[in-house]
Amino acid sequence: MHTFGVWVVASALAMGAWLMPTLADAQAKVKILAVTSPETRGLKAMAVEFTKKTGIQVEFSEQGRLGYFESVITQLVAGTDAFDLAQINSTFVTELAAAGAIEFWDEHLNNGRLTNLAEYDVKDIPVIYRYNGKITMIPTDAMSQLLYYRSDLISAPPQTWDEVLATAKKWTKSLNPQSPTPYGNGVTAMPGPEAPKVFYPVLWSFGGEVFDSQMNPHLTSPEAIRAAEFYRSLRPVLPPDYNSYNYPKVLDGLRNGTLAMASVYWNAAYNDIQASNSPHKDAIKVALVPGVKKADGTISRRPQTHSWGLVFNKRSPSKEAAWKFLLYATGKEGGRIHGKNGGSPFRTSILQDPAWASGPYYSLMVQTLAIATPEPQVTFYSKMHEVMNQMISATLDGKEPIPAVLERTNASLKALLPPKP
Repeated sequence: MHTFGVWVVASALAMGAWLMPTLADAQAKVKILAVTSPETRGLKAMAVEFTKKTGIQVEFSEQGRLGYFESVITQLVAGTDAFDLAQINSTFVTELAAAGAIEFWDEHLNNGRLTNLAEYDVKDIPVIYRYNGKITMIPTDAMSQLLYYRSDLISAPPQTWDEVLATAKKWTKSLNPQSPTPYGNGVTAMPGPEAPKVFYPVLWSFGGEVFDSQMNPHLTSPEAIRAAEFYRSLRPVLPPDYNSYNYPKVLDGLRNGTLAMASVYWNAAYNDIQASNSPHKDAIKVALVPGVKKADGTISRRPQTHSWGLVFNKRSPSKEAAWKFLLYATGKEGGRIHGKNGGSPFRTSILQDPAWASGPYYSLMVQTLAIATPEPQVTFYSKMHEVMNQMISATLDGKEPIPAVLERTNASLKALLPPKP
């Protein structure tokens, strides 16, 4: 065989036959609806390499976080064919699958013409999302929460919520005029996709739950009341416009020195901070999310976890090209490119690679993901999320007694439950 022929065969084996370009691919284009985020930055870098390998063009339509999930869900449920893939948070996937708005992966994954299962290596993927036994999404990013703190101010990270409050008071200028930071703590409290997820680690570590084991609303429990009362106690150490703080604003607060700490904040921010020109970036460290000290001296910590990924539009006009991108985006090579450019690798082989797992961030992520808890996976997630946003707003504004807030929330959640058979 000629040298050129050997190179072609070797390249085909290395790339995976399903990624080899075809004549159809030269005309193909995959359209992706995505949110402005570090994860999308990683997807774009990955898409460049994907196009080089396959000839398939990838076009991103990018939107800001505010209203993004509502827009995606509305378009998919309405049956749009304006995009092939949509970036989504795993918490919405069950709802979209129940509505029949997304394509299941199984038929494509198990088609030997489209997928080399041995190379794709499903066993290397720790979490796969399913609805009624069928795959709805394989993640591109593992998301959870860490504590961020200014190590030039705070010598040791707080381990409990009581320590968080005490530390935050010390670094809030209205409570300590010598503090170089205006506010001791920042939380994502803007009503929207993040606020309930940031509250859950507090609720769970106190022993509270949204629903009990029988799926009855459980927010009036003593544990839930204590968690909400603690959350309200944070008000004096938060910025006065706390309810405008979303992911970008907390990030800006850390980078510009407005905040001494973010007690529950996203792991994706670590890359954003390290890549910035913030004068404080070397002082900003990460630690495990705090919790509640138990009688035996151990600390109950339960960070929230979810995944970012791409759902497959049921009405996609370019299904084969879109499938090729899904395979690459969730594969080993794509995952490494994604991780180097702002994403959060999810495959076990990548997380255990010393090139990735070394250093404080990845060791903390291994510990965090081992104890993290997902939100309730319910078919009425959007409505549940709206109710929880209302609860958090009422908890923080301080105008109503906590038990009354939680009683009303419980009633609203109960009204969302489907009839029992």
